[in-house]
Amino acid sequence: MRYGFGLLRRGALLGALACLAALLLGGMSWSLLAAANADAATITIGSPLTASFTPGGIGPSLTLINSALPEAGANVASPVTGTVVRWRITGASGGPFKLRVLTPDGGMTYTGAGTSAPETPSSTATQTFTTSMPITAGQTIGIDNTNSSDQIGGALVTGAALTAWSPPLADGSTRAALGTVSGGELGFDADVQPLPTVTGVSPSSGPAAGGTTVTITGTNFDGTTAVSFGSKPAASFSVVSDTTLTAVAPAGSGTVDVTVSNPGQSAATAADKFTYTSTPPVTHVCKVPKLKGKTLKAARQALKKADCTLGKVKGPTSKTAKVTKQKPKPGSVLRAGSKVNVTTKL
Repeated sequence: MRYGFGLLRRGALLGALACLAALLLGGMSWSLLAAANADAATITIGSPLTASFTPGGIGPSLTLINSALPEAGANVASPVTGTVVRWRITGASGGPFKLRVLTPDGGMTYTGAGTSAPETPSSTATQTFTTSMPITAGQTIGIDNTNSSDQIGGALVTGAALTAWSPPLADGSTRAALGTVSGGELGFDADVQPLPTVTGVSPSSGPAAGGTTVTITGTNFDGTTAVSFGSKPAASFSVVSDTTLTAVAPAGSGTVDVTVSNPGQSAATAADKFTYTSTPPVTHVCKVPKLKGKTLKAARQALKKADCTLGKVKGPTSKTAKVTKQKPKPGSVLRAGSKVNVTTKL
């Protein structure tokens, strides 16, 4: 017989999942449905949790996905590449439960691509758990239970569908699902933080000692956890908006990529380069100025400015005495602090 949740009362919906594996192993063929994806700054994938969910048993240890979600704007698969930063489950008890990331490989065949830490709900109310799991556009999420006595919230939703694997689909394992069951929706979802992108760095260069305040433009900067110049973290950073942040460059050398993490890291591009410039060492010399005709006071000031010093004075030494001769001659380049001798007259 055809197994369909539309034949069940709401209270009996999840109790029937205890026999799901056996029914699906009977060789019935079901089609995997697809849902439209939508781009957004913050992405939720999985059930929108807007239906009326009833706790119920889901039978032996399984991997389950919502393979069709009819609600407007609901995402079966992630429309963006990023990081799953949190997930929710409602109507659940027992456990522990694990969130899964799965890659569709055509038809009903999927590959396990990631697993969260196990979490045990403290009540049947909606529970939120943090995680950090990479996800690629087109991948979907599933839920693993542990025991035959575990419960999770479920709802009868026209156009919804569930797909199941028994035993659970391990990471790196590729296997066809047991089948797809129409009319049921499980109460779990996840939030995906899209990867940040860097589209500009200004200024694009600064001294090797660091300290340059750089304005970085791009996308998905809300929630930024780190900014790096090559392998070194920024001395500090501040998020101005979802598309702009500022960061202070650390000390460094050469040309590096400026990357932003949220926690996923932006990909290196030609637009994110920052070049450290080397400052040549300052070498002080005495470049002898022209002193003839200057008062002795003015000559002292000119010599000091040129990193030279006044040597022997032949003649009057009053401030108003004027220089008539000098040695060495103007334009001579000497070691800093070298003495210049002068002849003066009133």
